[in-house]
Amino acid sequence: MTRATLAEFQPLPSLLEIEPEKLARILIITCADPRTIPENMFNLQTGEAVVFRVPGGNAQFLLEHVLSLDSLLHFKECIIVQHTDCGATHFRDAKVKEGLRERAPDLKQQIDGLSFGEITGSLDENVRKSIDFLRASALVPEELKANTRGFVFDIKTGHLNEVKV
Repeated sequence: MTRATLAEFQPLPSLLEIEPEKLARILIITCADPRTIPENMFNLQTGEAVVFRVPGGNAQFLLEHVLSLDSLLHFKECIIVQHTDCGATHFRDAKVKEGLRERAPDLKQQIDGLSFGEITGSLDENVRKSIDFLRASALVPEELKANTRGFVFDIKTGHLNEVKV
């Protein structure tokens, strides 16, 4: 943070100071790519949504985090957003593992068990995989499963297209 940011800082309410009905009930799972900002895509203000950002925007890497915050916030809606020209469409798990094995040859077995979220099919298919993953979990509340939707954001046009499930 820069001094200018700190000088302009306004205190935020603690969780205990927020009225329960004003807690964020929307969960957005999206890519870590700094070109895509879900708060801007959905015109959200600070505190309106919880945003998890992970390379590729794959929900499969976030289940524990979703569940932990849901126990506190009781999400009503989940939105999964992936985007065109995602880095996860450019890297391959096998290539990442190859580099890691060179770096740490003694950890081959551990490295072989890793998954990095490469996207090999269409973005629509990948969004559906994340939705299906959440809906298949017995740990995710039924209301959240029913209110999970997915989108693909086009970085060139700014269009946000809903994925049909």
